[in-house]
Amino acid sequence: MREGAVALRIKAIGVFTVLALGLVASPAQAATTWPGDSATKYADGSNVFGKNLSGLSFENANVVWAVKNSPSTLYRLVPSGSTWKVDQKRSLNFANGQGDPDAEGVVSTPDGLFVAVERDNDDGDVSTPMILKYGTGSNAVAEWELGGMPEVDPNDGPEAISWVPDSYLTQNGFKVDGGSTYNPADYPGHGSGLFFVGLEATGEVYVYALQGTKAVLLSTFDSGQAQVMDLEFDGSRLWALCDNNCSGRTTTLAISSGTFKVTATYNRPSTLPNVNLEGFAISPNCVNGKKVVLWSDDDNTNSHALRSGSLNCTV
Repeated sequence: MREGAVALRIKAIGVFTVLALGLVASPAQAATTWPGDSATKYADGSNVFGKNLSGLSFENANVVWAVKNSPSTLYRLVPSGSTWKVDQKRSLNFANGQGDPDAEGVVSTPDGLFVAVERDNDDGDVSTPMILKYGTGSNAVAEWELGGMPEVDPNDGPEAISWVPDSYLTQNGFKVDGGSTYNPADYPGHGSGLFFVGLEATGEVYVYALQGTKAVLLSTFDSGQAQVMDLEFDGSRLWALCDNNCSGRTTTLAISSGTFKVTATYNRPSTLPNVNLEGFAISPNCVNGKKVVLWSDDDNTNSHALRSGSLNCTV
């Protein structure tokens, strides 16, 4: 991740891109207190991951997937006392067995495990926004190029990915760009939901149906953040995370009049340091009124890349 003056340059580029495209950002909302415990803690051992740990996703309450963007690595994490340990680890390649995918986001879905990629680190000056699907091996089993995004720096592309089931979208009257109501039957073979991809440079979210070998862009909306580092769907709303450039704030979004709109903005927990947070995941299980939340720190501050906290189930 970029820091200091470079980060400010990127933020400026993101704002310029939004204005140039004529996209209207959601009205800014005042941030409120994190809706969970203020306490957070390290959730990994010392120097388990090193730098570049990025996206996080719960498969279930006892399995978390994480990706590292350089070198491209996929981790399966399981509970170990009060922390999480690596249960599986493998390097990632493109479908042809080559390259070093700049894996920035990961999401576990009923249709499989998917990774958002900005570029091939072996050709780092070329932007290559893609979604890759992985099975049990290192090579991607399917690939989709992501069209419709503005041209940005190769390291400012897709940073976040989440998945929203068709059942939620249809029950809430989700509309595709142009105003028609989303009908899953219009996209045969796309699976059981849509993929939401966050573009780091602008904070915009792009919604795709992965139909055959083509990623069909259905909708674009503002996350309420200047930049977006991870996305998480909790069953009733979409969360968008920004890093230390936005003081670690999150926004929540829900469907209103057919489109996703910001419903709240939250500060990070008071004990969570303002570090380079690139990953964010919420456990699907509620225990004693709380859900476990995980954040990943791309900079491995103080030799730890994973932190945990809690979220009130009633939010």
